[in-house]
Amino acid sequence: MRTASQCRVGCVHVLGHPSRPLDVGAAPADAQVFNCRNFCLLLSRAGLRFVYYGLPGSRLPESGGELVEIGEATGPWEYGNAWHREYTRRLDAALEERVSTAQDGRGIVVSLYGCAQADIATPERFGLPVIEAMVGYDHCWAPYRVFPSYAHQHVIYGKFGDELRESIWFDTVIPHFLDPVEYDIIEDKGDYALFLGRDAPDKGGAIAADICRRAGVPLRMIHDGLSGRDKTEMLARAVAVFMPTVYVEPFGYVAVEAQMCGVPVLTTDWGAFVETVEHGRTGFRCRTAAEFLAGLAAASDLDPDYIRARAVRRYSIQAVTPAYLAYFDFVCKVHRNGYYAPEALRWPSHAGADGA
Repeated sequence: MRTASQCRVGCVHVLGHPSRPLDVGAAPADAQVFNCRNFCLLLSRAGLRFVYYGLPGSRLPESGGELVEIGEATGPWEYGNAWHREYTRRLDAALEERVSTAQDGRGIVVSLYGCAQADIATPERFGLPVIEAMVGYDHCWAPYRVFPSYAHQHVIYGKFGDELRESIWFDTVIPHFLDPVEYDIIEDKGDYALFLGRDAPDKGGAIAADICRRAGVPLRMIHDGLSGRDKTEMLARAVAVFMPTVYVEPFGYVAVEAQMCGVPVLTTDWGAFVETVEHGRTGFRCRTAAEFLAGLAAASDLDPDYIRARAVRRYSIQAVTPAYLAYFDFVCKVHRNGYYAPEALRWPSHAGADGA
């Protein structure tokens, strides 16, 4: 298994959120802020040196990294608008300053907000590879990409296959991840099912409300404002958590957070749920009202200890870190030598990188 000492990538330059500070408590419903926080936590615990480029008010989750503030946003970010152009200018200046003064001359750049960072020029000038990690949106731009599920990788390849033909060889799939100490099983259950997600039709809240009304089970529907211990307790006391997303879900944090608490999830039967939910063991993947109703009725029969153990085994920060270290090393090798790079292996061990 690859260790941090064997991952010789130099400094990891993390390009963060262009519109919000790195503060999960201030933006609990923003998945990209959550991604930024978790990614920095992984680097810190892996012992890698990193710099996070973010807005004032950002808080790194643990020691080990350097925060570089790029100044307050001049307005909301949209591709090509005034703030995007100014953001690119500031980001390039900050990157160039740190890359040009690096002692070892090595490093990688990690983009965590898609096309917001697509116009930076510093990495190309200094020959640094750019990894677009945790790709959960509907586009991509960097030459090296980490998808959170095979389902989402297939969606992107189907949409941009011709454009990605040359670089498709150097991508990988590594699931999003959580710190398991922030989640636990609670024996004192409530009587409610839970829907925790955006107030948008394609998240399936109406489906959850309809099923709970038919079943006579109270439903708590929360769209924003929960983080930390409050969020854990709300998840852990639920009899089941609904995530009936209508679109092809790239990952679905809430489904995995619920499983970290030993709580069964009721999801649709496509997208990342096919990978994250073990049907009949950690939840139920459904396509009809009858299946949702049957799953809700059977949720209490599932084993909370097994549900949590599987989630920790596959989606904890400890489980995923070796795959990221291996991929960083892989990218450095293929960036120099391409497809025939010696010992260019994405796998952290002979078992593969899926954490199974």
